[in-house]
Amino acid sequence: MLQDSLEAQRLENLRHPKERLLPPEFIEKLRRNGLFVGDFPFFISTHAGYPSGYPISLPETSGGNRLPGDELCWLDEEGNDKTWMPTLTLWGETGDWNICVWAWTPGPGPGDFTKKLTSLDDVLENILSYFFNPNDEHFKEADLARHEMRRRSRL
Repeated sequence: MLQDSLEAQRLENLRHPKERLLPPEFIEKLRRNGLFVGDFPFFISTHAGYPSGYPISLPETSGGNRLPGDELCWLDEEGNDKTWMPTLTLWGETGDWNICVWAWTPGPGPGDFTKKLTSLDDVLENILSYFFNPNDEHFKEADLARHEMRRRSRL
């Protein structure tokens, strides 16, 4: 186990494998749709859950879906500082792309999901649906659960 840990920390193993990096054109498509995503992965390549994963957020100024009670503050390069949607994480693994939202602890909870997709076109379609389509199944499930929680708290 120690040997594996030392091996993972070698400089050449800390670089992100090419197949896990998002193409710059894809990152630009996300940004043109109003989403925040970094140029490089936030998570390291040896991360257990999201190896070389990119967090993707919906800034408040971009419109789209909102989950009341899920206000989060953060700061991106443009100075946006608020979102009303849980962050989605995207990462590549063995020829597939994975998207995941895990907002509940311990979870998974209503609206949390993980999908394995084979093309970046499918990834883009699913990400845009989650953030902008009010009829997206995961958004609707999360929204319904939050309304129910607020209703119960008033009783």
